[in-house]
Amino acid sequence: MIEGTIDAGACGFVNKVKVKRKGLGFKVEIVTNCKLVEKYAEDIETLDKDVVFKKMPINPVYQKADILHAVCPVPCGILKACEAEAGYAIKKSVKIDLEEKEE
Repeated sequence: MIEGTIDAGACGFVNKVKVKRKGLGFKVEIVTNCKLVEKYAEDIETLDKDVVFKKMPINPVYQKADILHAVCPVPCGILKACEAEAGYAIKKSVKIDLEEKEE
């Protein structure tokens, strides 16, 4: 099982994700205080194994994220956890740091 923490940034929500292989797919659990992510989590409780190979426009993890803010990192984090759980990727964290600079 892979566990991850997804800090969504400015909204202040920290999301705990657990992904476990289940048959030919994945079982996804998300613990969060974000009402939108809670609703989203209900739609992606189980995912097919090929979800990690589908491009964004046809990927169900992104298709079902239409209720989330456009830059919410939760869908990406879920797919990274699925990749790691399946052994398709190195278990390495993703990070985006933004910094305001003077021109």
